[in-house]
Amino acid sequence: MARPSVTDERRLQIIDAAGAVIAQRGVCDARIADIANRLGISPALVLYYFPSKDALLAEALTRRDQRFFEAVAEASKGVERASDRLRMVIEASCPPEPGSERHDSEWHLWLEMWSRSRHDPALGAVRARMDGLFRALIAGVVGEGIATGEFDSSVDPERFAIVLTSLIDGLAIQVILGDPVVDSSTMRGLCLDLAAGQLGTAALNSA
Repeated sequence: MARPSVTDERRLQIIDAAGAVIAQRGVCDARIADIANRLGISPALVLYYFPSKDALLAEALTRRDQRFFEAVAEASKGVERASDRLRMVIEASCPPEPGSERHDSEWHLWLEMWSRSRHDPALGAVRARMDGLFRALIAGVVGEGIATGEFDSSVDPERFAIVLTSLIDGLAIQVILGDPVVDSSTMRGLCLDLAAGQLGTAALNSA
């Protein structure tokens, strides 16, 4: 495999720095200068690679989503039961509590994406593609569980994926906003309970 070029490495560094700054401050309050200062480079160099903060938001979220899928795939190696793999996906999807060390969570970038993609077709296309990948991941696991007899065979994997991802998105917003009755643990339990009930398996019931 060829080594990444200096240009590629710099581009990825800018994407990672932008993700951290935007997650902390939001797109509106994040400045190109803040991103540049984080790397010790000039704002002009950031703009050389990316034309706008919205472009950086799309790239940063895409990169973090890619890392999420890679991490889930790596953790799933050797895991035979579909119920265990689905549990891993749900648990990996739960955001950190407000004020935790993971303050620049991917979920903070998603909040920005949802807001801005309403008025930006390019961002809307990125959002739709990543949502589709997440639903496909869950539908694939459920389909495997149906094939092996772990899950109720009457379940439609694609329809189930829409329901579960919608619940994950909605609860994650409450966790990030610090809702007093919805923390990350509560989110995890509700998602597992819903999955267990719809898929007809006790293996997913939250502890």
